Amino acid sequence: MSPSPAPLADVELIVPLHPKGTAAPLVCLHASAGSAYSYLPLAQLLGPEQPVWGVEAPGFDGSQAPVSSVPELAARYTAALREAVPAGPVHLLGWSLGGLIAFDMARRMAEAGAEVGRVILVDTSPPYVVPMPPEPEIVRRFLHEIAASLGLDIPAEIDALAAASGEEASAVFEEIGRLRSWPPELDAELLSDRYAVFHAHAEAAHSYGPPGPYGGPVWHLLAEKSPPQDGRWAELLPDLTERQVPGDHHTVWQGDSLQQLAAHVRSALSGPARPRTN
Repeated sequence: MSPSPAPLADVELIVPLHPKGTAAPLVCLHASAGSAYSYLPLAQLLGPEQPVWGVEAPGFDGSQAPVSSVPELAARYTAALREAVPAGPVHLLGWSLGGLIAFDMARRMAEAGAEVGRVILVDTSPPYVVPMPPEPEIVRRFLHEIAASLGLDIPAEIDALAAASGEEASAVFEEIGRLRSWPPELDAELLSDRYAVFHAHAEAAHSYGPPGPYGGPVWHLLAEKSPPQDGRWAELLPDLTERQVPGDHHTVWQGDSLQQLAAHVRSALSGPARPRTN
């Protein structure tokens, strides 16, 4: 996957979610928030023989600087994965930004002659180079993602605070900590650290223009309530299978939606290999 060893710090970004089993490992790439543990409920539904590893973003634990480039993230994770899984095929899965990283990793691995199993995208927007949104909009998206991950239903309060913030994200984090429904452990300092990672990943997503297609088998699991997508993925992925999962971008990870998502992942991983088209 990479001719040179990965730094030890990057190898440590690969974390066990369900490390036991004899099947080819499934490697789950973090979304914009940077945590690998959003995939833990999925890992618990894939069966005892399916090893599952997560990849945590640089900067998430404060020991490295955040990275604002999909190609740089993909290159570093590919090298780290080579150290952690030195032989045999691996499957790649990514939700949201993680899908872009998985796509870029699959291209790199295939070009290097490494074995790539399935690539599974979960509600991943097609890659386009577009301008960054205004700062209040990035803050709003960040807080919505935090709230959704915690099951908090406070969108109106978040929207009002973000709209009033101007360019001062820290002021929003101070104010939101005063909401009675907001967890006190998510204080302004921790939110600022997490936001630095999220902001870098927003830059990565908005600046990513893929250099070409990937011809291996890819499944895309789309949230039914997400906005419809154009045909960009079909252009980049000639061997594409699409399935819908009930819910929106965040609720696909909950309840019956998660059960259905896991069933599709199991189907993707157990299906027969198909010829490469690139």
